[in-house]
Amino acid sequence: MQSNEKEVLLSVKDLKVIYTTDGCMVHAVNNVSFDLNKGETLGLVGETGAGKTTIAKTILRILPDPPAKVLNGQVYFEGENILQIPEAKMRKIRGNKISMIFQDPMTALNPIFVVGDQIAEVILLHENISRKEAEIKTMQILEMVGIPGERYGEYPHQFSGGMKQRVIIAMALACNPSLLLADEPTTALDVTIQAQVLELMAELKEKLNMAMIMITHDLGVVADICDKVAVVYAGEIVEVGTKEDIFDRTKHPYTVGLFGSLPSLNMTEKRLKPINGMMPDPMDLPQGCNFSPRCPYAIDACREKDIEFTEVSPGHFVRCIRAEEVK
Repeated sequence: MQSNEKEVLLSVKDLKVIYTTDGCMVHAVNNVSFDLNKGETLGLVGETGAGKTTIAKTILRILPDPPAKVLNGQVYFEGENILQIPEAKMRKIRGNKISMIFQDPMTALNPIFVVGDQIAEVILLHENISRKEAEIKTMQILEMVGIPGERYGEYPHQFSGGMKQRVIIAMALACNPSLLLADEPTTALDVTIQAQVLELMAELKEKLNMAMIMITHDLGVVADICDKVAVVYAGEIVEVGTKEDIFDRTKHPYTVGLFGSLPSLNMTEKRLKPINGMMPDPMDLPQGCNFSPRCPYAIDACREKDIEFTEVSPGHFVRCIRAEEVK
């Protein structure tokens, strides 16, 4: 899964992360690799518990240790393996060059501080400017995300859910990051506000030429905002390619199952087709392909050994030995 090296901003290679709990080992991320170019958006799609958020937190180096531990892999950002650099150096990158929008805006803001000060704190940490200059810049950022600058001095409880999410986006964009990690940024919002937030993020991404990783369950969000898509199942990427590859030339049975579980106005079927069974226990993953217990295409060879990535078309990789037979 190689990209043009001149354009690559982020390169994750063979990433493996575990959690240890009550003496048991949870295999959260298993040998994940992908590249992300400057200005590009990658969608990480999959069920709850697939390991998407763990991947993002590993990139930002905010996993709780213990219980989390990175067993293997490298994360190259601007050509440097940021898993190996000192924490002091990482603090200069975190919130400055790499920012994250967390899942729930209700809990991501501190209720006892005004929203303006919470954004200004990020600017003061990373830029050598006065508090007055930071306040002016904060008001400009609030205006950029559609919030009047005079609301600088208001508390989180004075904002609606959609406005809180805009404040979180403003905080993440305060230092014009090169990479934005968006962890289901629209989950807590109603459909109308969700569309507005997505449109805002797309505009700001274009304006600031940011790369973005969008973590979501919603394939509609992926279709709207992403350039590339990686489908994550049981801690590993099972299919990755351009948006067109994943939507129009689907090759992995799990990806087919995700699309089959979605309602559509064009459907002739009376019932949806859910994926049978449950995700495997991450403390006891099946031998061979992790999806084989639920897969209608599975054969004995699928259960015997780990399945390697196969390039079915330029830039379109699938972890399936029967990919050419998948309808």
